Amino acid sequence: MDKRLARFESLGLGAATLAAVDEMGYQTPTPVQEQAIPAICDGRDVMAAAQTGTGKTAAFLLPVLDRLGHARRGTGPLMLVVTPTRELAQQIAEVARVVCAHTGHRATTVVGGLSYEPQKQALKRGCDLLVATPGRLIDLLEQGACSLAHVEVLVLDEADRMLDMGFLPDMRKIVRQTPAKRQTLLFSATLSDDVLKHTSSLVRDPARVEIAPKGTAAQTVTQYVLGVSAEAKKRTLVEVLRREGASRVIVFVRGKHRADHLCRILRKKGFSCAPIHGDRSQNQRMRALDQFGRGEVGVLVATDVLSRGIDIPEVSYVLNLDVPHDAEDYIHRIGRTGRAGELGWALTVCAPEEYWDLRDIERLMGRVIEAYPRAEGMDLGEDPLVLDSARDPREKLPSKKARKKASSGQRGSQPQRRSQPQRGARRRRRS
Repeated sequence: MDKRLARFESLGLGAATLAAVDEMGYQTPTPVQEQAIPAICDGRDVMAAAQTGTGKTAAFLLPVLDRLGHARRGTGPLMLVVTPTRELAQQIAEVARVVCAHTGHRATTVVGGLSYEPQKQALKRGCDLLVATPGRLIDLLEQGACSLAHVEVLVLDEADRMLDMGFLPDMRKIVRQTPAKRQTLLFSATLSDDVLKHTSSLVRDPARVEIAPKGTAAQTVTQYVLGVSAEAKKRTLVEVLRREGASRVIVFVRGKHRADHLCRILRKKGFSCAPIHGDRSQNQRMRALDQFGRGEVGVLVATDVLSRGIDIPEVSYVLNLDVPHDAEDYIHRIGRTGRAGELGWALTVCAPEEYWDLRDIERLMGRVIEAYPRAEGMDLGEDPLVLDSARDPREKLPSKKARKKASSGQRGSQPQRRSQPQRGARRRRRS
C-alpha cells in the first residue's frame, strides 16, 4: 500500500474512503485530521478547533462517510452538516462529492440565494448527507419539505462564525429537530468561552481537539502593515497591485457598497476584478470564485463573508484595504493565502482612525506586524499614520468606550498615550 494511504489507514479509515483520499491527493494527515478522525471513527462526540486551511472538512467527512449507512429512498438525511455561508456549504459539497463517489452515498446541498423547488425535489428523493446553511434549512423545515428525524451525525461547522452572525436561535431550532441519540461534531476556528458557553450542552463527553490557540496566525503567511492617510487608500490599492501583481489577489474591505465601488475603480484602471459580499446572489458569488480559480478574474474584492473557511488555492497575497474591527477576522482573512503548506503574504493598509484595531490584532497575536518594506516612492497621503516599530503588543490598550470618547473629542486625530507620547503611533505631514 502507498505509504501516504497507510498513514490515513492507521487512523481507522476503510478502503473506499482511502480511495477518495488518494483521488484528492492528500500527502499526509493534517494535525486536526490525525487527532479528530480516530475519535469520530470510535463514535465519540468531538469539539475541534484548528486554524483555517488545515483540512477540517475532510476531518469530519472522511470518518463519518466511512461508516455511515444508506438512507432508504425518500428518507434521510443520516448526516447533517450546518455551516454559516453559501460558499462554505458549496466547498463542503465539493469535498463530499469526491468522497461519495467512492462510498456510494447521496449528498444534497440547500442554501439561500437559489430556487427552493430543486432543493425540495432533491430532499423528496432522499439523501444520506445534507449540507445546509441555517436560514434555508429552517425555511425548508417550516415548509415541511425536510425532516431531520433520521439524523445520526450532526456537524456544526465554523460554529464560532455562526454565533457571530446571529445564528444561535436557528442552530437551536435545528438541533431540537434531530434525535437526542446522535453523534455531534463541532468544528470551529477557536473554542472560545463564547463558543463553549453556547454549544457545550450539545455534546456528550466530547473529545477535544485544539490545534492552535485563539489568535494564532498561519505560520506560512508573512505579514506587513503600511500606514497611510484615509484618502490615499484607493491610490495605495492601485499602486500595490501594480507593484506586486494583480493575479490571484484577495482584497478585503469593510462594507458591501465599498466593495462594489472599488471594483468599478479597479476596472477603470484596467484590472480584472469581481466583488463578493452578502448582497451578491449565490450564482454571482460562485461565478466570481470560478472565474478567479480559472484566472479570468485576477482580483476578488470581498467583505468578511469570504474570510472563513473558503479554500481558494494558490492565492498570491491578501490585501486588507480596511482593518477589520474584530481582531479574529484578521486571522481568518490572511489565512486565505499560505494554505496547504504553501507560502503566502498579507499586507494591511492602516489609516490613523484604524490604529486601535491594528493594535488589537497585534495584542491578540502577541507580535508586532512588520512594516511593508517596498513602500518607497508611494504616495501615502497628506497625513499618513506612522507606526513606532518599538510598540509593545502586550501593552494594555484603552477600552472601546475610552477610544470612542477620545475620538469624539478629537475627530480625525491619532490617539496618543499620555504617559509615553513618543511611543505608539505618531502622525506627520509629507514634506
